[in-house]
Amino acid sequence: MSQLYDFETTLKLRGKGEMDRAEDWIRDNIKGLWALEFLGMQQEQDMETGARRQVLHVRFMFGRKEDFLRFRTEYVEGKTPARQPAAPARKLPPKKKGLLAWLFE
Repeated sequence: MSQLYDFETTLKLRGKGEMDRAEDWIRDNIKGLWALEFLGMQQEQDMETGARRQVLHVRFMFGRKEDFLRFRTEYVEGKTPARQPAAPARKLPPKKKGLLAWLFE
């Protein structure tokens, strides 16, 4: 299975809901092959509140570099896609003069 997927990233997710959101984003935005592998779960303590929470460790694998980079920049880092600059307007050829324009010149 790993031969199909050349690009991978491992994330810590706070719960099943975050994993479902990531899967939904991938289904909507990724064109090539992808896979998800559940690596395990651990308990972490939140430094601010002191509460314990479950953290899921998940590996996302992609067959295309473009898909991997898009997932990493747009989903993981939260950056919006860079808009490509609009193509410059095409310059129209000069309009030919009609018969009356030639007469009144």
